[in-house]
Amino acid sequence: MLELDEYNFFNPSPNFREMMILKLISKNENISQDKLAKNVGIVPSMVNRYLKDFEEKEYLIKDGENRRNMKYELTDEGKKRLQFLTVSFVNEVSKMYSDTKNSFLNVINVLEKNNINKILLYGAGVIGGIVLKVLNSENMEVIGFIDDSLSKHGDKIHGIDIYSPNEIKEEKYDAVIIASFRHSEEILKNAKENKIKKLYIFKIDENGDVSLEKEA
Repeated sequence: MLELDEYNFFNPSPNFREMMILKLISKNENISQDKLAKNVGIVPSMVNRYLKDFEEKEYLIKDGENRRNMKYELTDEGKKRLQFLTVSFVNEVSKMYSDTKNSFLNVINVLEKNNINKILLYGAGVIGGIVLKVLNSENMEVIGFIDDSLSKHGDKIHGIDIYSPNEIKEEKYDAVIIASFRHSEEILKNAKENKIKKLYIFKIDENGDVSLEKEA
């Protein structure tokens, strides 16, 4: 059974946001607060609060006259914090993957029974990444991701292209699986509005086991 409450990183938590901001700064010391906000998915004012907290905890040093020419440098404490958060994240994702694979046996059976091999995953997030690994481990081909977020279009996740809903009309696929639990209804609505066919959605029973159902 998959216990979602065990995973602090399943939803964008303070730990996840902290890790992302520190990681982005480690790669680009001149990154703007607006770009940090866009990449992390929060408003600039919240980024500013994180940065002030990082200063107080001595995770970083700021240098600059204003937000437009600000430079951020991670301290040794900041690098250690980023390392700790990254290891914790990888540990939780690995555990989630293991638990999810066991819960997905019914999904694999449905795909095999219906000769579904070429798959598009609708949702380029944590769940989409885990589903990709599960399917790849069963030698099923994920040919792309679909996502409603404009910032993700043209990008890749685990080396797989991310498309907008209207870009996959010419693609040849056996199924589009909505790779989300919390936002599945909203994604399903958007998929139908974009006239996407061969839609499948996850269902979870009282034991936490996952099944796959085709939408009419």
